[in-house]
Amino acid sequence: MGYYSEVALCLSDNGRARLDAAMHEARQHATNPSDIELFLQNGLRQDAPDSEGVLYYWEGVKWYAEFEEVQFITDVMDELDVDDYLFLRIGEDVDDAEILGGWWDNPFDARLFRTIDFG
Repeated sequence: MGYYSEVALCLSDNGRARLDAAMHEARQHATNPSDIELFLQNGLRQDAPDSEGVLYYWEGVKWYAEFEEVQFITDVMDELDVDDYLFLRIGEDVDDAEILGGWWDNPFDARLFRTIDFG
């Protein structure tokens, strides 16, 4: 069991370069670098057509701060300029949403919306 979230992370070219450098460092120093690589591979990855960035998306993921993979991504975001990433997370609870970063002009048009739908 656990608490599951839907997570999107958009990275500019600078953000992607920092993630790649951090992954290179993790391969040399992390306890379980293969866990971090597997986590990144298990998410949907979409590259911008003009090589302007990358989007990672995880659905139904346990996004716990104590997980090494989550801490890795959080550490990368902490090192980035606010305009080099956009992080969106929606938890199971209605009022559980998180938005970090400020790369609103990302080529993926990633946004967090709350809507009421009926048919």
